[in-house]
Amino acid sequence: MLQDTDSNNKGSFSTGPAGVFAAVEHRGQQLTVVKLQETSVRQPAALEPFLRERLGLPADALLLVLPSEGAPLLGQGPAEQLYNDFLSTNTAAVVEQPWQPLT
Repeated sequence: MLQDTDSNNKGSFSTGPAGVFAAVEHRGQQLTVVKLQETSVRQPAALEPFLRERLGLPADALLLVLPSEGAPLLGQGPAEQLYNDFLSTNTAAVVEQPWQPLT
């Protein structure tokens, strides 16, 4: 669960969101997909820099963040399109993909 580290809502977290991530390569492009257990995040603007730092991703890396239900929290556009294409060309992709816990 996301928790603010201070009462000023500066967007930093004392603990990371619960979920898993996977690195996907499709059509010569790299994509990191994060699946969160939460369905909503109080501070989505703070989520992207937090995850990029935690996962060691540069600012220009494709990142798609999916909640347990609903539309993507981050990465709508090219990242989402690439992931949807990846899934449509490999129906077993979700099961075969090695997912790692966010730590």
